[in-house]
Amino acid sequence: MPGSLTAVEGAARPGRESNRGRRAWLVVLVTSAAACVSQAFGRFTYSLLFTDVRDDLGLSNTVAGAIGSSNLGAYLVGSLAVGLIVGRLGLARTLAVGICGSTLSLAVLSWGTSLPVVFPAATTAGFFGAFVWITGPGLATAAVGPARRGAAVGMIGAGIGVGIVIASLLASATGVDGWRHVYRVEAFVGAAVTVGVLVGLRPELQRRPVPATSGPDGRRVGLRAITEMPGWAGLLTAYGLFAWALTSFVTFTVAVLDEDAGWSRGQAATAFTALGVGTVAGGPVFGPMSDRFGRGRALAVAFAVIVAAAVVLPAGLRPWSLVAAFAFGMAFTGVPTTVTARVSDAIPPDRFGAAYSAATLAFGAGLLIGPQLGGVLADRTGSFRPVFGVVVACGVVGGALALRQPADRA
Repeated sequence: MPGSLTAVEGAARPGRESNRGRRAWLVVLVTSAAACVSQAFGRFTYSLLFTDVRDDLGLSNTVAGAIGSSNLGAYLVGSLAVGLIVGRLGLARTLAVGICGSTLSLAVLSWGTSLPVVFPAATTAGFFGAFVWITGPGLATAAVGPARRGAAVGMIGAGIGVGIVIASLLASATGVDGWRHVYRVEAFVGAAVTVGVLVGLRPELQRRPVPATSGPDGRRVGLRAITEMPGWAGLLTAYGLFAWALTSFVTFTVAVLDEDAGWSRGQAATAFTALGVGTVAGGPVFGPMSDRFGRGRALAVAFAVIVAAAVVLPAGLRPWSLVAAFAFGMAFTGVPTTVTARVSDAIPPDRFGAAYSAATLAFGAGLLIGPQLGGVLADRTGSFRPVFGVVVACGVVGGALALRQPADRA
């Protein structure tokens, strides 16, 4: 009988492990869908619709750029807010607040008839987007374990890419005057994902959060938790430069091809679709790459891709501009995937939210600069191409900082 009991327990154990594995990847899938709504829809769709919103509302490039900057500035404020509340609410509850707020913001944008409506709705979308992006990777990496952190974060990045592709297809189907319809469909998708989050993360939502009240030195945990990671200052600087490059490239891709390179709006939207497809591939490629070869090396490769793409795309040469858009899309998710895994390597799960909030503040600061500066440059020079020179500079400096990262691996 004892032998039989042992055999039964041994046979059951693989089943329990299998259930835990399925549960872990369910968490990854749910957080990936939430990132799709909050990041691709709530933040990056505006980049695709930049010229449509500008022309429909009769705005200058500077004012239209300010809408994008308001979204990203609110993302910065949201990052700070998450750092203050995530210890009390926990990762899952903070994410749930974020996805609800993101969906509501999309609903308001879908009925935006004037700047006084669009501006605060875009701002709110940015604020709640931070709640999802900061907490999602923490939930995902904790669920799958150390060996698959890069792959898990890569799947979340792929979710953002899927959202960008969806937004591109919607924009192509609705035409120049249909930007509100794009947001309307995205709001419906957001509502469905919100239900999925509340159902799929029910065990995490019901679990009482255990706040990390102190770090290794006994002091209260806050944004300073990031300082536990070797090389944190260089990593955060590189992350901020990446954000500056990212928001400049994405916001003005359609505009530079449409107004400087002579592409039609449909052709320019195709380039944005190629960028979105690249983001789907980027996370799954760079995540495992960083798991195998180290975070710093993978990060340097991503910055090199950014530099090359920013040189090629504005020239408008077919098909190379499409290839450049796809390549940039891979780096788009490759950099956050690698940075997130790097933070997860060094910071325990109970302090990840606070530490990653600090990293996201650096990211948000870079995001805030791009649309506004790009709009001003375009108005003063009569071209969107100078914006891509800024992207090249950010990529070169960011790559140099990536190569200086400590060589430790997950």
